[in-house]
Amino acid sequence: MKWLPYLWVFFYVALVIIVFILATFKKSKTLPVGESTPFVRRFFVLYALITLGFAAIIYKIVDIQYFQGEELRKISKRHFPQADTIAAKRGNILSDDGRLLSSSIPYYFLNFDTRVEALRVINKKTGKTYFDEHVGELAEALTKKFGGNAKQREKELRQAYRAGKSEFRLHNKPVSYLDYMELKEFPILNRGAVQGGFTVKERIRREHPDGSLASRTIGGVYGIEGRGKNGLELAYDSLLRGKDGLGIKRRKAGKNVLIVTQEPEDGMDVMSTINIDLQEVAEQALRDQLTWSESEQGCVILMETATGKIKAISNLQWNARMGEYIESKNFAMANQVEPGSTFKTISFLVAMEDGYIDSTTTVNTLDGKMMFADRWMRDHNGKGFGIASVPTVMHQSSNVGVSALIVEHYGKNPQKFVDGVHRLGITQNIQMEIPGHGNVVLKTPGKRNWYGTTLPWMSIGYETQVPPIYTLMLYNAIANNGVMVKPMFTEKILKDGKVYKTTQVEVINPKIASDRTLGQMRGILEGVVKYGTAKNMQSKLFTSAGKTGTAQIFEQGSKKNKEGKTRHQVTFCGYFPADNPMYSCIVYARDYKRGGTGTICGEVYKKVAEKAYILKMQRQDSISSNTWQLDDASKYNPNVSELDLQMNGIVPNLKEHTLESALYILENQGVEVDIKGSGAIKEQSVLPGTPIENVSSITITCEQ
Repeated sequence: MKWLPYLWVFFYVALVIIVFILATFKKSKTLPVGESTPFVRRFFVLYALITLGFAAIIYKIVDIQYFQGEELRKISKRHFPQADTIAAKRGNILSDDGRLLSSSIPYYFLNFDTRVEALRVINKKTGKTYFDEHVGELAEALTKKFGGNAKQREKELRQAYRAGKSEFRLHNKPVSYLDYMELKEFPILNRGAVQGGFTVKERIRREHPDGSLASRTIGGVYGIEGRGKNGLELAYDSLLRGKDGLGIKRRKAGKNVLIVTQEPEDGMDVMSTINIDLQEVAEQALRDQLTWSESEQGCVILMETATGKIKAISNLQWNARMGEYIESKNFAMANQVEPGSTFKTISFLVAMEDGYIDSTTTVNTLDGKMMFADRWMRDHNGKGFGIASVPTVMHQSSNVGVSALIVEHYGKNPQKFVDGVHRLGITQNIQMEIPGHGNVVLKTPGKRNWYGTTLPWMSIGYETQVPPIYTLMLYNAIANNGVMVKPMFTEKILKDGKVYKTTQVEVINPKIASDRTLGQMRGILEGVVKYGTAKNMQSKLFTSAGKTGTAQIFEQGSKKNKEGKTRHQVTFCGYFPADNPMYSCIVYARDYKRGGTGTICGEVYKKVAEKAYILKMQRQDSISSNTWQLDDASKYNPNVSELDLQMNGIVPNLKEHTLESALYILENQGVEVDIKGSGAIKEQSVLPGTPIENVSSITITCEQ
């Protein structure tokens, strides 16, 4: 492109010459050929000069634009102020009632520029510099504020002054805005940056006011002001981050002034589904049981049945270096673990829906040992349960009973069983709000990793991998009349305090099974808590339904720990109240040294469930939380009146009560209660008005 200016000049010169020649040799009736008038000649001379002037201008324009442009733009950048980025304020993450879970807090690094000339101005009366006169006062003020030794601090200030340090740190840690404003009044520093050398660097730190509560679900950010790293901080990073603005710094009246050319747009707030009160109970209960059992890790999730809103979620893992349990990973969502006996519910749901079994079906568990292919399947009690019905098999968690029934009906066509599991919807590739979650891994018949033992062992929760939150999602669907909903972590998005977007319930599967199948399974799961392996999960406030699960941990081809002992993981997944489910809950603990499903999962489940039930009752009945006492079960349940508690020594009419309140009333008087069915109370074996002293037990029959 260097020849371009010369081309323009050549073009214009050639044009002038051609026009001039044509004009000079134009034929005329009054002049000889080859001659022209003086006027014409002067005109074309003037025209040629003007044209050359234009050519020179065009040449200069092209030269500046193409040949000197880059260098001139660099000079321009050095001499003219560039727009600075004005960071937008990152939005907050809130609990379900608007309390802060994560927020951006400004902090300030306080520096002292000892090179400022004003510090060296000598007082003619004292012969001392301004610095020498006031450095002692500054040292005293700093010591009073931050502690330490005043003389030592003064010595350090003088050393920095002599060395001419530009950024001497007045305090080794960042301080709050209030501290910063206080230091602005200190001696020397109160003169500002130009005369006092007081400079400040602001930094934004992302903080969780409630500490570690749900920290992996809330998430974090990279660095001090970075982007979302995990959890909700990452999931909603673009909304939380907002849009940065632009501004130019100018010097006006001796001060640096920022002229805003584009206003920053602060990030939106994310209101989560997390309830701080429930979260505190969940985390503390989990920590207590993991500590007692010396477990490697554990998690608990509480989900609202109808909506899928996650009200509490805690993930704790032992950190040997720190000597405590910390939230280092959201394995409630990410860990793909063998679910153990909680998978038996899935197996029987499939078989019931296919019409192979129902609650009246029986199976011979023999002596608690049965051969499948080349491996023995054993029951946990070592002796089996004889000829047992499907409910009994589930209540007692018989491995042999479940595997025998599944192999009997699907042994020749295992693909039908796998298809039935897929039909439930639990194996879908669900995109949850929290990034980094796992998925269900299910083997496929005919593949290289499908063996003769795969089907029987899969039916009891081995040779398949299910993250805890997926197991919870399935049990929640059973409680929710078959509607499988996607777990929700956010209530709404707020912009400038107003609702920008509300999160909607997302249905994964509108009906996982028929009403008949679901009804039978709900009854069976309620029986597991009443009569079976989950007795420790029962509360006096309400009935629960669910299933326990214990599984050996296989890693790197071994199930032994360093001491040569078999490692286990325990789970309980269920919902409450059984007759009118409000919440579902899963508790998981891994590699424990003492205890079991009942002591580890049971204690956590009951504490979380009872707290959730209490808070729900408070909201429904508008009773102040100050009137509720944890050690007074009668105040938990607003359906229990003072008259009922006293009972006047007689059996009340139980039809006027919910099943939960009836249980409390009777058991509080030492009466043993046997419940048949679920739902509203239909009949009672002892007539109302019967003297309580004559009653040792009572049977309650419900409508379902």
